[in-house]
Amino acid sequence: MSLPAHGTDPDSRLIERFKAGDREAFDRIVDRYRRDVYRIAYRMTANHDDADDVAQETFLRAYKALDSFRGDAALKTWLFRIAMNLSINVGRARAGHRTEERDLDVMPDPRGAEGPEAEGRLILGEEATRVRDAVASLPPRQKQVVLLRMYEEMPFQEISEVLDCPVGTAKANFFHAMNNLRKALA
Repeated sequence: MSLPAHGTDPDSRLIERFKAGDREAFDRIVDRYRRDVYRIAYRMTANHDDADDVAQETFLRAYKALDSFRGDAALKTWLFRIAMNLSINVGRARAGHRTEERDLDVMPDPRGAEGPEAEGRLILGEEATRVRDAVASLPPRQKQVVLLRMYEEMPFQEISEVLDCPVGTAKANFFHAMNNLRKALA
């Protein structure tokens, strides 16, 4: 899919403006996709500092390469591909000496809580932790497909564009990931 000749969608208009020398257009792209890119980087790295670094590097690389962006994929897809690849590199660099981190903001706070509601929240928090750990333990490609499909709710066609693979490969990775998650969570 290539960009329309006269840029009928908001992203292609911003890209055209950027290519014409309007650097503010890139700021609008960053504003539009900053949260999405950070979110996917965080889900891949499970670390706020790493996700910040990946997001910044994603936009730096996009800025340098946007003049040559052909529009074969949607801008969001292209940015996600950059963020995913950078996240994998961070994971490889940290392999073997990673310390376990938890996002304390999503963990239930049992202090001062009593009764069945508090117990239910604690159980849900423990289950969420088990699921996050199981997803984190998947092979990189399976993890990517699960994150894009389950959390970003992308169709397999778009996932195949982000991961630069055939749709069937994306579906197969998802199938294998679901089997691995069932085993890990059993």
